[in-house]
Amino acid sequence: MPTEVFSIPSHEFVVFRADDGAISWSGSYRGMKVAAASPIDDARCLVLLDTAASKEKVFENLLCVERNGAVAWKAELPDQPDAFVKFEMTPTGLRAWTWSGWNLKLDTATGRIIEREFVK
Repeated sequence: MPTEVFSIPSHEFVVFRADDGAISWSGSYRGMKVAAASPIDDARCLVLLDTAASKEKVFENLLCVERNGAVAWKAELPDQPDAFVKFEMTPTGLRAWTWSGWNLKLDTATGRIIEREFVK
């Protein structure tokens, strides 16, 4: 049975962890579809908003959110029209990939780019 590991009651957004460690979620964030979510700690969670949630050329769609629904930070994108398509926590830190082909290492405290590599 999945266990609740993070929630924002005011947004009806809940993240669960299954017995095998798999993460799932229900609900949306501020009315936008969530493509992926992963708790960082007891108080914060990474949320990747679906790229279709915005028509903007630069869509800062990887967020670190707090339990009260506030955005702690938005992940920095390279200087071009872009959006995030995937992220994962690795042994070396937070990695995120963009639609245009960047593989970024991000600071989990600020969302700032630490390293960037073009992989497309």
